[in-house]
Amino acid sequence: MPHTILIVEDEPVSRALAQKKVAEFGYEVLTAANGEEALKVLEKTKPDLILLDVEMPVMNGYTFIGELAKKNYEPKIPVLVLTAHEEMGPIFKRHGVRGYLIKPLNIEQVKAKIQEVLDPNPS
Repeated sequence: MPHTILIVEDEPVSRALAQKKVAEFGYEVLTAANGEEALKVLEKTKPDLILLDVEMPVMNGYTFIGELAKKNYEPKIPVLVLTAHEEMGPIFKRHGVRGYLIKPLNIEQVKAKIQEVLDPNPS
Protein backbone atom coordinates (compact mmCIF):
# COMPACT_ATOMS: atom_id res chain seq x y z
CA MET A 1 0.00 0.00 0.00
CA PRO A 2 1.48 3.40 -0.92
CA HIS A 3 2.35 6.02 1.66
CA THR A 4 -0.13 8.87 2.06
CA ILE A 5 1.07 12.47 1.95
CA LEU A 6 -0.97 15.49 3.01
CA ILE A 7 -0.07 18.66 1.08
CA VAL A 8 -1.08 21.88 2.86
CA GLU A 9 -0.74 24.81 0.44
CA ASP A 10 -3.01 27.85 0.02
CA GLU A 11 -2.06 28.70 -3.57
CA PRO A 12 -4.39 26.59 -5.78
CA VAL A 13 -2.02 26.24 -8.74
CA SER A 14 0.92 25.27 -6.53
CA ARG A 15 -1.26 22.83 -4.59
CA ALA A 16 -2.54 21.17 -7.79
CA LEU A 17 0.96 20.93 -9.26
CA ALA A 18 2.38 19.46 -6.05
CA GLN A 19 -0.52 17.00 -5.87
CA LYS A 20 0.08 15.87 -9.46
CA LYS A 21 3.85 15.45 -9.04
CA VAL A 22 3.70 13.68 -5.68
CA ALA A 23 1.05 11.29 -7.06
CA GLU A 24 3.37 10.60 -10.02
CA PHE A 25 6.02 9.54 -7.47
CA GLY A 26 3.59 6.77 -6.44
CA TYR A 27 2.14 8.25 -3.26
CA GLU A 28 -1.50 8.69 -2.28
CA VAL A 29 -2.13 12.44 -1.93
CA LEU A 30 -4.53 14.42 0.25
CA THR A 31 -4.70 18.23 0.11
CA ALA A 32 -5.75 21.16 2.27
CA ALA A 33 -5.73 24.90 1.57
CA ASN A 34 -4.69 25.95 5.10
CA GLY A 35 -3.91 24.63 8.55
CA GLU A 36 -7.52 24.57 9.64
CA GLU A 37 -8.51 22.38 6.69
CA ALA A 38 -5.51 20.16 7.39
CA LEU A 39 -6.67 19.57 10.97
CA LYS A 40 -10.06 18.49 9.61
CA VAL A 41 -8.33 16.03 7.27
CA LEU A 42 -6.42 14.66 10.28
CA GLU A 43 -9.71 13.96 12.05
CA LYS A 44 -10.50 11.41 9.33
CA THR A 45 -7.13 9.97 8.37
CA LYS A 46 -3.49 9.93 9.45
CA PRO A 47 -1.05 10.56 6.60
CA ASP A 48 2.50 9.26 6.65
CA LEU A 49 3.94 12.71 5.91
CA ILE A 50 2.79 16.33 5.75
CA LEU A 51 4.18 18.85 3.24
CA LEU A 52 3.35 22.19 4.84
CA ASP A 53 3.39 25.70 3.44
CA VAL A 54 4.05 28.33 6.11
CA GLU A 55 2.42 31.52 4.93
CA MET A 56 -1.31 30.79 4.56
CA PRO A 57 -4.56 32.54 5.48
CA VAL A 58 -6.99 31.22 8.12
CA MET A 59 -4.34 29.14 9.93
CA ASN A 60 -0.68 29.47 9.00
CA GLY A 61 1.94 26.76 9.16
CA TYR A 62 3.39 27.88 12.50
CA THR A 63 0.00 27.66 14.22
CA PHE A 64 -0.70 24.33 12.52
CA ILE A 65 2.59 22.87 13.83
CA GLY A 66 1.57 23.91 17.36
CA GLU A 67 -1.88 22.35 16.97
CA LEU A 68 -0.40 19.18 15.49
CA ALA A 69 1.92 18.86 18.50
CA LYS A 70 -1.11 19.00 20.83
CA LYS A 71 -2.61 15.95 19.09
CA ASN A 72 0.14 13.66 20.44
CA TYR A 73 0.05 11.26 17.50
CA GLU A 74 2.22 8.20 18.01
CA PRO A 75 4.21 7.79 15.97
CA LYS A 76 4.48 11.48 15.21
CA ILE A 77 3.57 12.51 11.69
CA PRO A 78 6.71 13.89 10.06
CA VAL A 79 6.42 17.40 8.61
CA LEU A 80 8.40 18.92 5.77
CA VAL A 81 7.98 22.69 5.56
CA LEU A 82 7.77 24.47 2.20
CA THR A 83 9.12 28.00 2.58
CA ALA A 84 10.73 30.88 0.77
CA HIS A 85 12.64 31.81 3.96
CA GLU A 86 15.76 29.68 4.25
CA GLU A 87 16.85 31.50 7.41
CA MET A 88 13.86 29.98 9.27
CA GLY A 89 15.37 26.47 9.20
CA PRO A 90 16.63 26.49 12.82
CA ILE A 91 13.23 27.63 14.09
CA PHE A 92 11.47 24.82 12.23
CA LYS A 93 13.89 22.25 13.68
CA ARG A 94 13.08 23.41 17.23
CA HIS A 95 9.42 22.65 16.55
CA GLY A 96 10.09 19.08 15.47
CA VAL A 97 9.94 19.65 11.74
CA ARG A 98 11.86 16.90 9.89
CA GLY A 99 13.15 19.23 7.22
CA TYR A 100 12.32 22.06 4.91
CA LEU A 101 12.36 22.79 1.21
CA ILE A 102 13.02 26.21 -0.25
CA LYS A 103 10.60 27.71 -2.76
CA PRO A 104 10.56 27.76 -5.67
CA LEU A 105 10.59 24.01 -5.33
CA ASN A 106 12.86 21.72 -7.28
CA ILE A 107 10.73 18.63 -7.86
CA GLU A 108 13.70 16.23 -7.71
CA GLN A 109 14.69 17.68 -4.32
CA VAL A 110 11.09 17.26 -3.13
CA LYS A 111 11.12 13.61 -4.24
CA ALA A 112 14.49 12.96 -2.57
CA LYS A 113 13.40 14.58 0.72
CA ILE A 114 10.13 12.62 0.78
CA GLN A 115 12.03 9.38 0.18
CA GLU A 116 14.57 10.31 2.87
CA VAL A 117 11.82 10.76 5.45
CA LEU A 118 9.53 7.88 4.47
CA ASP A 119 12.21 5.30 3.65
CA PRO A 120 15.42 6.31 5.44
CA ASN A 121 17.01 2.87 5.00
CA PRO A 122 16.31 1.77 1.41
CA SER A 123 17.52 -1.74 0.65
